[in-house]
Amino acid sequence: MKLFLKTHISLIFPLVAILLGLEFFIVFDRTTDTFEKSLKNGYSMMVVSKVEMSIDDFKSWDEHIEQVIELEKSKILERLKMDKDTASKKKFEASLPNFYSLKLDGYLTVDDLDKVKLNLEKSEDILSIESFQSAYQSKYELFSFIKLAFQTFIVFMSIIGFFLIIKQMEVWNFLHAQRMKIMEIFGASLFLRSKVLINMALIDAIISAFITSAIFYAIQNIWIRGSQMEILKENVDFIFSFSDVFILLVASIVVVMIAVYLVVINVKEE
Repeated sequence: MKLFLKTHISLIFPLVAILLGLEFFIVFDRTTDTFEKSLKNGYSMMVVSKVEMSIDDFKSWDEHIEQVIELEKSKILERLKMDKDTASKKKFEASLPNFYSLKLDGYLTVDDLDKVKLNLEKSEDILSIESFQSAYQSKYELFSFIKLAFQTFIVFMSIIGFFLIIKQMEVWNFLHAQRMKIMEIFGASLFLRSKVLINMALIDAIISAFITSAIFYAIQNIWIRGSQMEILKENVDFIFSFSDVFILLVASIVVVMIAVYLVVINVKEE
């Protein structure tokens, strides 16, 4: 057991680090999709027009318009607390322009949001547009920065882990170099000479995939479900899916096979 751990832990550790990064990326992608939908649903543009307009009228100016909600003039007057008699109030209400709240089909970039506003401003029937750009831009830039920082960290962690895997492969290759040379003299193919490395790498790949899956399964079902934080409980289903086991297994096998190939080819050229 000690010999097994000593032989394999140096590969399992960096491989688990890479797979943790991959799974965190998958989880982050799932949760950000949900967050983007919530941001999209919580955002709307205010439009004031001279005439009544339908969703088709708005879509003719920009295809990103997904939903149009007409704001009732009577409710606007209530918010303004108009102290007028009924006749004057109705007359004033009739003179008011039409107010609309527009929902978009996605969480657009700031530039795309500007384009939507510019397209709508081309309509002669539209008097005013309020896009609440400053609030939208601050949320978008914060969201983009967090996303970029997280992805950059995962990429660097994966690169470092991959180089550690290659170094461990080189150690294994050195330990089995004499046997591989003898097999080469007897005409063994590159695959047969590397079979021991491949088998050891595959074993570690499978172990690493299941270790990573177990970690996220424990996070999902032990820590998060027992947590008092509602925001975590709301997204608990995005933390781990059993289909992730297959993704992690395939990814770990691909990584170790690339590492084995690079080490063996390098030795052959030398």
